[in-house]
Amino acid sequence: MSQPRIVIGAVVIIGLLLQTLLWSRQWVYGDQYALLLAGLDLLATGELPPFAKMMSGDGRIPGALLPMLIAAPLDLWADYRAPALLAGLTHVAAAGILAACVGRALGARFAAAYLALYWLSPWRLYHAGFLWEPAYVFLPAALHLAAAYQLREQAHVGWSLLLAATLAAALQLHGSFLVLVLLTVLLAARRLIRINWKGSVLGLAVGSPTLIPTAQMFIAGTLPSLVPGQTEPYSRIVLAALNGAKAIGYWFRLGSLDIGRRLRQVVWADASGGDAASILLTVMIAVSSASVVIALYAAWRCFKRDPAFDPPANARRAAAADWFRGYAWWGLVAMCAAAAISPVPVQGWHVVIAFHAACLPMAGLLSETFWRRTTRTRHASPSAASSALSAATSNRQKQATSRAYLRRPWRPPRSKTCWPPTTRKSPGPTREPPRRSTFSRRRRARIGPSPL
Repeated sequence: MSQPRIVIGAVVIIGLLLQTLLWSRQWVYGDQYALLLAGLDLLATGELPPFAKMMSGDGRIPGALLPMLIAAPLDLWADYRAPALLAGLTHVAAAGILAACVGRALGARFAAAYLALYWLSPWRLYHAGFLWEPAYVFLPAALHLAAAYQLREQAHVGWSLLLAATLAAALQLHGSFLVLVLLTVLLAARRLIRINWKGSVLGLAVGSPTLIPTAQMFIAGTLPSLVPGQTEPYSRIVLAALNGAKAIGYWFRLGSLDIGRRLRQVVWADASGGDAASILLTVMIAVSSASVVIALYAAWRCFKRDPAFDPPANARRAAAADWFRGYAWWGLVAMCAAAAISPVPVQGWHVVIAFHAACLPMAGLLSETFWRRTTRTRHASPSAASSALSAATSNRQKQATSRAYLRRPWRPPRSKTCWPPTTRKSPGPTREPPRRSTFSRRRRARIGPSPL
């Protein structure tokens, strides 16, 4: 078994164990009550609701998809942890889709580095540990990347259908669906994807049946406002600037091992204590904070198109690496634009839908650091040894030749008039200087001028 497969297997097992630990220690609070009640109401009445729950700024999530995702596991297992278990399974599917997509495009080593960063990230583990609507956006984000990659060269009905259906489903899961919508528009405008419009219409039709109750209430004129309102007293321009700056900061934090406050609350650990768990948590916080700087460096190298950052392979993989670089860049732009549009202050769960794109630069740095350098060193060792041996032999020959040249007596430069030069008039013909042999001239041209 190759080394990347061993890494992938170990990463998957460790991630599942950590996810199970967090899932077993989840809590039930305001958001969890609202989601559980929506699922229980659907089981009790059997009627699809026009919207799921309230959002920040008194907005509402349209459609009945989210209540259905909560009601289905509750119908099979009447336990408050059942919906979170389904959310965790969607994370497993998302990781499999992403690993297959980047592995087929950039190789198994890049896939192992990407999966290690994605699957073991505190951001993903936190959202997979309890019931919350942002936990369901990881699968649509992974499907978006897979469909967009397949549409990079030519339009396709099936992949365009999947892309449009994914956007329609994300609309009914969380308000951050706007990031994927803007990213799709930017990719299409930059000709990084080519969409088949027939497939897009079919995809919207496939993903829209759960929006029928919302459309019926809208036609009847009884639908409340779905768009959130502004919650801060300062101007809209100031809020947009602050949200854009926060989105840039969140981008680097998403690609790092940053441990937020909410994750510490999930594991019930306090860094101010003196026990072993608190000391370990303090060390993890310090390491995670340092990883943000590394993520900043990885993004800088990726976006400045460093050739050493791309996987060493053929032209097909080079083109794929360039496409993923563009996807990550326009993902950052889409996230900042969506944050600037938001009427409420941006929080981490508002931008976690771009987590899969933020991991791409850091995964490239990990792959280049832990595999490509060792591979280059291993492959270059025999050639380096032979080059050093031939260089040493050549140096010894040059030194011997130089010493032989320096032992020769010095002679004045050749003159076209007479030899030796004299100021006295000579009545007879001038004597020509002795001509050196061809071997001597060639030898002097090879050795070069005298250092003296």
